[in-house]
Amino acid sequence: MKLKRAHTDPQIIAGGILLGQYEAAKRGQLVIWTIYDRPRDHPQGFIARRVEVGAGKPAPTSTDDVLTGDLEELRNMFWNAGLAKRTRQEGDDPHIVESWI
Repeated sequence: MKLKRAHTDPQIIAGGILLGQYEAAKRGQLVIWTIYDRPRDHPQGFIARRVEVGAGKPAPTSTDDVLTGDLEELRNMFWNAGLAKRTRQEGDDPHIVESWI
């Protein structure tokens, strides 16, 4: 799955998020979407990146899947896909806003 926010329809975006979750689960992976606020490689605003963890891998594996938009747009995309928010933890990168599982 390669999700790059080509669509603006919330149902299509939520469907893409769910498809990625399903495909990862079939491989024994858990998907985590992390929202960043103006990281070095995307200084113009918020960006959400998808990583996968599990299946015997010691560290999260980055994917090419990203979503951009304002913070509330991104939150709504993940909420509409049925994901749960995990707040920023002490020690996280300062650009991390929150993660969605």
